[in-house]
Amino acid sequence: MLNFSQTSVDVDGVQTDVLVQPFADRILVLITQLGKVGNLIQVSMPSTAPLVSSEASESSDPMGLLPTPPVAIQLRSLLGSASSEHLQTLHSLYAAQIATLVWLTEDQALVGSSRRSIIVGIALQKVTNEGGGLNEREKRMFHAIMEALMGMLKQS
Repeated sequence: MLNFSQTSVDVDGVQTDVLVQPFADRILVLITQLGKVGNLIQVSMPSTAPLVSSEASESSDPMGLLPTPPVAIQLRSLLGSASSEHLQTLHSLYAAQIATLVWLTEDQALVGSSRRSIIVGIALQKVTNEGGGLNEREKRMFHAIMEALMGMLKQS
């Protein structure tokens, strides 16, 4: 069972706060470098869909640390929006990966119960990105935030 947890980590010299707050019907995860909630995205998946498919057993993460988000994942913007298509894609990546990590932690603790929706709040500092894909700073930030979240989830 997940418990409330909060941590602050330094990511490339930027204080990043990570908060996990479980509720009866959903789980709130906030990632902020700006001290505010930011863009809220609801992540859900049918309870009948497998969390880890046989095709997803090979991680797409080059560091081999992160599980691949399921293809049945559904993202819905609740509040706010990203200021560019690149940021929208980045926020979706964060939301899908965060939900996958939380669900995997929950599935280990609560066998047979229904999967709760995850609400992800993301407020990150703007990073200049000329190329269109993820730049090295965004990749480092993503991995550092996911490592912090995984550490929090293991302690819950």
